[in-house]
Order: sequence, then C-alpha cells, then structure tokens
Amino acid sequence: MRRSQALKIVGSAQPRLDGKEKVTGKATYTSDIELPGMAYGKILRSSFPHARLVRIDTHKAERLPGVITVLTREDVNGFKLFGAAYKDQPVVAIDKVRYVGDPVAAVAAVDEATANEALTLIEAEYEELPAVTTIEEALKPNAPLVHEAASTSGELHGYHYEPPKEFKGTNICYRFSYAKGDIVEGFKKAGHIFEDTFTFGRVQHYSMEPHATIAQVEGDRLTLWASTQDPFTLREHLAEIFDVPLNKVRIIVPYVGGGYGGKLSVKTEPLVAALSWKARRPVKVTHSVEESFKTVTRHPARFRLKTGVGRDGRLIARECEIYMETGAYADAGPRVTQKAGYRALGPYRIPHVRTDAYTVYTNTVPAGAFRGFGTLQVTWAYESQMDIIAERMGIDALDFRLKNLLKKGEEYTPGDTPVDCDLKEGLLRAAKAIGWKRKSNKPNRGKGLSCCMKDGGGTYKIASAVVKMTPDGSIFLLTGTVEIGQGARTALSQVVAEELGVRLDRVTVSQLDTDATPYDPATNASSSMVVMGLCVQRAAQDVKRQLLRAAAKPLKDRVDRLSLRNGRVYNRKGQSVSYEEVMTKYFGAKAGEIIGRGSYQDKKSPKAVLGSPTTFWEISWGGVEVEVDPDTGEIKILKYVSLADVGKAIHPVQCKGQDEGAVMFAIGHTLLEEMVYKDGQLLNPNLIDYRVPSFKDLPQKFETILFENHNGPGPYGSKGMGEGGLLPVASAIGNAVYNAVGVRMYDLPLTPEKVWRALEKR
Repeated sequence: MRRSQALKIVGSAQPRLDGKEKVTGKATYTSDIELPGMAYGKILRSSFPHARLVRIDTHKAERLPGVITVLTREDVNGFKLFGAAYKDQPVVAIDKVRYVGDPVAAVAAVDEATANEALTLIEAEYEELPAVTTIEEALKPNAPLVHEAASTSGELHGYHYEPPKEFKGTNICYRFSYAKGDIVEGFKKAGHIFEDTFTFGRVQHYSMEPHATIAQVEGDRLTLWASTQDPFTLREHLAEIFDVPLNKVRIIVPYVGGGYGGKLSVKTEPLVAALSWKARRPVKVTHSVEESFKTVTRHPARFRLKTGVGRDGRLIARECEIYMETGAYADAGPRVTQKAGYRALGPYRIPHVRTDAYTVYTNTVPAGAFRGFGTLQVTWAYESQMDIIAERMGIDALDFRLKNLLKKGEEYTPGDTPVDCDLKEGLLRAAKAIGWKRKSNKPNRGKGLSCCMKDGGGTYKIASAVVKMTPDGSIFLLTGTVEIGQGARTALSQVVAEELGVRLDRVTVSQLDTDATPYDPATNASSSMVVMGLCVQRAAQDVKRQLLRAAAKPLKDRVDRLSLRNGRVYNRKGQSVSYEEVMTKYFGAKAGEIIGRGSYQDKKSPKAVLGSPTTFWEISWGGVEVEVDPDTGEIKILKYVSLADVGKAIHPVQCKGQDEGAVMFAIGHTLLEEMVYKDGQLLNPNLIDYRVPSFKDLPQKFETILFENHNGPGPYGSKGMGEGGLLPVASAIGNAVYNAVGVRMYDLPLTPEKVWRALEKR
C-alpha cells in the first residue's frame, strides 16, 4: 500500500480546535453545567490539624429552610476507604481529623448561600491531639501517629505499593530502595567525597479552574460530570468505594481548566456522590481557591546527597536519602517517592549507586501528583551539587557535566530503555545560547546551566482509541485523553487528519464519556502524544485500510496503487473519487460508517527497576543569566533559554507554549511560591498571600528551542513534552546566583529575604 499523500497537517501551527470556544467564553466547564432539580453542596472542614471527632450535631443545620440534607460519618460507614496508592482516606472524617481542611460533613441546599449558612449551624466537638507538621517532627522517636493502623496496600497503574513492615508504628508509609554496583567500594575508590542536603518547599498547583464535580445518583447508577484528568481510574475508585460494578458508574468530562496532576486519581468526588445519593437529586460542589489549596499540594522534600568523584573528575558513587512529605493521606505519595528515588541518578554515568526514598505522613494537606512529580525535588539537588563539586575541584561546570553525561544508547539502569537523545549536543547548545564562556563585565551577574531527564509516559500504560468516518467523509475521534489546556484535542486530530488526508476541520473530537469512549488510564506523565498518539494513528490507519479497500472497485485499481489526498482517493492514473462517493457506493446508500481501532500496551519486564521500561526519556536543558541585588536579595532573570527534546513537534506553537508554561511554573517554585504552616494552620491558602508568577516575573529574554531529532516512539518520531521544561530551572538559577554573588542556596524558594540573609551571613 502506498503511503498517503495527505495534507501537511503535522508540524504546522493549525488553529486550536477549542480556541474559539475558550477565548469567547462559550466553552463549557463542569462548574457551568446546570441540571434540573440540582442542589449545591458545601463542605465543613476541620479547623484542627489533628483531633478526635467526639461529637457532631447537624439538627440545627437540617432545620434551616432550603437545606436538603447533611452528610456525616453516620452515612458513610458502609463505604470503603479510598486513595490513589493506599486506601487510607474516608469520604468524611470518621474517627478523627488529620489536617486543617479535612472534610467533616457536607451540606446540600437549594443554593450556595444557604449551604454556607448551614455549615455554621453544624456543631462539631473535637478532642485535640498532638500534631506533626514537618518531616522532622514526623520522624522523631515516639512521634504522634497520623495513622495508628497500617495503610492498606494498593495498586496504581500496574505497580503494587506495600507499606514497609519494618516501619510499622511510625509515620513512614512507603520506602523505595535501589542499588547498583558496590556503594562502599565506590566511595573507597573516590578521591573526593561531597555531601549536601537540599530542601524543596510545599507548593500548590493553582489551576485556574478549582476542583468541581456534579454527581447524579439514579437508582443504582451514578453519573459524574467531573473536572478530572483520569476519568477511567476515577470510575474504578468510585465503583470500589460504593461496591458496584463499573457499568453502574459513568464519568463525563467537559473542558478542564488546568490540572497539572492535581486532578488525578480521586479527591472529593466520592463525597459529592454520597451527597447526591442522600439528597436523591443531582448535587454540584465547586471548590473555592482556598478549598483547592486544602485538597492537594506538591510534596515538600528533604534530599541528602553524598557523591564520590575520582581525581580525574569522573563520578564514581552516589548515595541518596530522600524524604517526601505526603501530608495526612498517602494519595500518590508512594508513586511520587518511587519516581524521586529512581530519577535521583540524573543523566550521568555513575557505577555505584544506593538510593533510599521514604514517604512520610504529616498533619498537613495531602500531597499528590504534580507536573514532573518527584523529579523537581531531586533535580534541584543533584544539579546544584554538580556545580558545587565542579567549583570545589576547580573544573568548569560545563566541562564537568560533559565528562560524565550518559551517551545516546547507553543504559540508565539495567533493563530500562537506553538513553534516546544526545545529551551533550543539547547541553552545548544551551551553553552557547547563554554565552557560557563569555564572562559578564557587570557586577552581581552570573550564569547557570542544568541538564535533567526523567522517564516519560508513566510506569505502565494500556490505552485505545476509535476513529469513525461517516457517509459524508466527516471524521469523529473518540479518545480518553483529557483536554486540560495542553492542546491534546488539536494535536491528536492533526495525526488523524494527516493519516486520512483531510483538513483539520473535518475532524471532530467526541465528548469524553466513559460509557462510550475507549479506555485511557490517565492524562499524565507527558504521555498523550506517544501513548494516545499511537492509538489514534493506528485507528486512523485502520480507517484508511478499509477506505482504500472500498475504493478499489469504483477506481478499478489495486489497493496498493491507491492513495489519499485532500479528501479524495486517487489511483495512479490520477482518477479520483471523494470519500463520500466511496462510502455511498460501498454501503449502497448514504448510510453506515467505517470504524477504525487502535491500541497501545506497554511491556512489563522483571529486569526493569519499575516493572516496565520507560516509554521514552523526557530530557531538557536550561541556561540562565541572572542579576542579584546585594542590598535586597532580589533575583532578576536577564535571560532564560530552554531546550526541549520533542522528537517531532506535531504542533510547534503548542509545544513552545507548553515549554514556556513549564518554565514559568518552575520560576514560581524557585523564586516565589511556598505554602506556609504555623501551629498546623495553613497561613496563605489564597492568591493574596500565596504568590504565583505574573508577567513581571518573566525573564527579560526568554527563548525555547525545540530539539527535533525524530527520536521518539510516537507518531512521526514524536515524544512527550510539557514537564521537562520545569526540571532545570531551579538548579540553573541557583547555580547562576552562586556565580553572581558567591552564595550557595540549598532551600527553595530563593526569596529575596533568604538570599539577602545568605549574603549578610557571608
């Protein structure tokens, strides 16, 4: 069969399919949906970080006019616990509350004002307990336990997570260990040993759309309209919680206004479902910004890094000790910890390695998946230490990295996918882009570099897609990938249009509905363009095969001599028929449809550390020049250059937008963002006291360079991207600050006060 001569859709900046709807305000999000007879829900949250729930009285609230029902622990005793990796979270608090914000009760009323008033009438009596709100407090001997009973083991995306028995009776709920070589012998061979500790602060996703859910229970069937990134996994969670088969749970996903991992797995959806069940009508719960702050966050971390280096400047041994603070409930904590521990090696050749990574419960907001999870914390540490080592050994930081980088085709670890990119080429381009060898002639200016990598695509993926062609040649794409602003609908539709030789506007993406849409585990891990991209491409190719077979008769030619172009099927003589003509002649009427299916499944391997080889490597490089005000400690980013290894850019403008957005995310947690606790209370759960980057925080010069080597496993050589841009930012800036003013920073964020105090101390 000849290769289709389709329109050049892939690689061009096509108009976004959802662009007009969104910029005109016509796009429908979960919070926009109204159902007949719908009630409005509000959640009563704990004001204590740790306390026994002695008594709860809802009589006054229930008597308030307009209140439909109140949900408490008395209603949820028959429901199972839930959680991403472990089942450790109740629908509402049963025996005790574990953080400020823990749901205690919920109200359904005729409007939000009535629901809010009803919350003030609920009487809850607590017996306050000692709390642990930091990693250090949680790890102390005889520290108060966030969970007295051991967590129940669970599975997340094909990997089984088990609480460590040796830490029973402590706040450690998970441990990941990895070793290769002989760490003791490695340090004996090292001519120099360096040991440093770094910390990463607690930050929030802040999606423009807070968490929102509408639930409707009719008989034994539950329908949810949800702002979620993984509707199929959410369906599984809900079916398990309420002990019903999957065909009794339906998830519909409208547009999602950002997720970044914060809308993965299960959050307050079970509570909304239970409230609808009790109210006997649809219920909508839309969080405020403050409530989203008290729903999920990124893991704060402490990272101790001990590295042995030979006298020739080659890395020999590395020992890592990582503590990830998962908050009151595990959520995705074990998975994030596993990824942090595995990715701690960095893009370097290190013969002897030992990593121990721990997940720690505290009485704070649960921490879950967050863009680049686990990797942000460790790249901040290992790339900062690379500069520390280079400076102490009198080696140029660029040369030190070049000497130790893995080569293309070299193993990261035995059993995993070999490195699929030229790391040195990217690093040299980043160095050239910021003029690494040119020294600034102005005071208090410095440059920094960073090179980072992460396994992309998640641990284990199974997915499928359907492409349908209707009698007039229109095309419908059914995909489980959630549009969360990243442009997935457009990029995936480009693949379909390219394969079938039609304009992009001939492709429509159907509403995501678990009753009809083929399975996709989650929109996460930069996996959509590879995993779902291959599903979509294969489904389109299936349609193409059927279409060509149907066209062979009217064109009186063999299938292998036919091609698709501009919505028509051509033979070698140049004769053609439209898709509509092919369909009409094949079915004998303007009826019927051609359905193409495509699927993808990762391979499991006992040799791979994480159970299956990574789908691809997501690699990024960052170069930066900063200026530090010695009187205030303020850091100004004069120039930032980000290089993204994309394989093939399906939509170059969207790729650059993804990368630029990632860099700005990282500028936030590097310079500004931190959730602050005092005495168990979150002091800044709002956008007045918690600062996110704005236009004034943009680098004065900002450039994204797309690395297109067609080295990815996705359609046309594409790879996943969108998380990688975050990885180098913090360490590149930290390294540049040191080169500017001579102070080494170990704790994020690098606020003016911290930098100023470091300068004063020096």
